[in-house]
Amino acid sequence: MQVVRGVFCWADGEENVDAYSIVPKDFVENLKFRIRIRKRCEEDADFRRAMIQLCREDVLWFFSVFCWLHEPRPAKDEQGRTLPEVIPFIPWKHQEELVREIREDLGFEDIGVEKSRGEGMTWIAMLMALHDWIFAVPGTRLVTIAVVSRTMEMCDSPSDISSLMAKLDFELRRLPKWMVGEKDVDYKRLLKDHTLRNLRNDCLITGYAATGEVGSGGRYTYVVLDELSKFDAGNDSDALTSTQATTKSRLIIGTPYGSQGAYYSIMHKASSMKKLVLRWEDNPTRNRGLYRMVNGIPVAVDPATNPFPAHYNPPTPEVIELFSRLRKNGFRLEKRVRSPWYDHECDRADANPYKIAQELDRDYGGSLYKIFTDDFFIAARAVVRAPFLRASVVFDENLKPTINPAGDGELALWMTLDARHRPPDHSYVVGVDLSTGIGGVHTSNSAIEIIDAVTREQVGELVTNTTPPDEFADLAVAISNWLGNAYLAWEINGPGAAFSARIKEIGYPNVYLRTKLFDARRRKKIKQPGWWTDTKSKEVLFSELRRIVAVGDLKLHSDSLVKECEQYIRIGNTIKHVVNARASDETSGPDRGENHGDRVIAMGIAVQALGDRPVKLPGQVSPEKVEPNSIEERDRAYLNLLQDTLGDDWDERSTSDLMMGSSGFRGSGPF
Repeated sequence: MQVVRGVFCWADGEENVDAYSIVPKDFVENLKFRIRIRKRCEEDADFRRAMIQLCREDVLWFFSVFCWLHEPRPAKDEQGRTLPEVIPFIPWKHQEELVREIREDLGFEDIGVEKSRGEGMTWIAMLMALHDWIFAVPGTRLVTIAVVSRTMEMCDSPSDISSLMAKLDFELRRLPKWMVGEKDVDYKRLLKDHTLRNLRNDCLITGYAATGEVGSGGRYTYVVLDELSKFDAGNDSDALTSTQATTKSRLIIGTPYGSQGAYYSIMHKASSMKKLVLRWEDNPTRNRGLYRMVNGIPVAVDPATNPFPAHYNPPTPEVIELFSRLRKNGFRLEKRVRSPWYDHECDRADANPYKIAQELDRDYGGSLYKIFTDDFFIAARAVVRAPFLRASVVFDENLKPTINPAGDGELALWMTLDARHRPPDHSYVVGVDLSTGIGGVHTSNSAIEIIDAVTREQVGELVTNTTPPDEFADLAVAISNWLGNAYLAWEINGPGAAFSARIKEIGYPNVYLRTKLFDARRRKKIKQPGWWTDTKSKEVLFSELRRIVAVGDLKLHSDSLVKECEQYIRIGNTIKHVVNARASDETSGPDRGENHGDRVIAMGIAVQALGDRPVKLPGQVSPEKVEPNSIEERDRAYLNLLQDTLGDDWDERSTSDLMMGSSGFRGSGPF
């Protein structure tokens, strides 16, 4: 390479020199370099042509010498200097490697990128699209690109720089006119059509919202699907399906967001797709002072080249207090590599372990904080299968049911019925969780889970969000009658009160009774119908369900139920469903997810009830099957009254309590 007047040119025989290697990476020096390049381009037409050719051949040269970023969050460079909002794009080392990998296959293969939040991947994708749009040679390559976001507002809002197409507008205003030409003369930007057309080479970029029709009828050099993990359920898979037919290459970008959905599926499925990762641990602005916690003390990963900042070496009282605060909020400091930046992110007001695990650590389901452990899922998934049949349930005014096999029936069954559609003569337990039943996308489900107490397996499941609690009580009793007076248990919290009132009105006799330890009127133990969920009883509910499945004492067959088990996490000392953990980001108001994960609650309640009744072997007569108004029924009513009057020594401990040797309890809420 030969230097001329402070800039450079190539001598003969040096065409393969890596020009990008001479671009300064320091913020100030990079700006000086850009000024020199721009000034030379203004004066020298040959040099301008050389710059266009160099940009065409090396996308990183284009990025680091001509492109800009908008960064509204206050930031400092490695020298501690505060940066302006508009900054030159100087790729970090880990971004350089990723850009080279993408460039190699973009347009030819699908590429999936898994990233930590805030690693600049959306800007990279849009600038790569702009690079192809500018530098495609007329007559030799016609580039058509589709860029897709979750909504059209997120794809193309000219006044919002966070939208995809607005990033292109921002960049075009800052690139030299000798490179991109004049707007409305050399290129057209049509907001109505969400298009950007280069009139010099006829290349086109079109913005779309995520739907099943995205890009329909078109053909594209490649398609950018930005934050596919955040697309609405259904739209994510529809967008993938529709774009597969329109292009050979999709650049699929996402930050992990749960262990379900199209993004999770494609990133975990073996395929020809190239899979790349952008980690915060490789970001030089985030990994300063990278360390691991060893025996309660931070230990630098690389003390020679990446030492601690002064307040971490040794930890000041403020840092020690930070560690204590993070532990109280549920963070497990010993489980992974950390940095002072990472600690600060964990300590922010809206942070929780689940969100940090997904958005920074790329943990799709926040598995480090999941309630149900790997041994549970190994055992559960081994026996998951499709229902033997589905059936509809109808019943008369006496709640005598008729079960009609139907492909779209609401009752899923994993058992064989006889010719009269009757179940095997076994003992059954029915667990119920209730919702308001008002319908709509934000309403949780009411769920019925059925366990065969003889075979110790899940044999039935019914889920709906459109049946009010009192009507759902009729349905639950009808199903229990069909199962030979099954043992019925339900959650009495919230909507469960209306369900309880209806059960009492019906007079269904075979119901789960919890123990209320203290009554305001009588100092005695009193059995009351239903399961009361509070912080302590939820621990019992989940721990026993986890244990009984993991050791093989209960087989779960419903794939939906097992997937719901993935969605329960621990935030601090509290068990929550992930919808509620995300509530501050996604929703507001009363439908923020407090009652989601309904199959799991219903099954957990069924498991609690399972331990309270002896198994009726096939052929035995159920003690609950007595004739109405018979002597046996009157004797039983008298004994129950006598028991309530004199008290009893019924043990209130659950199966889990006995296993753990605890004094235990049942729920203590009112009924």
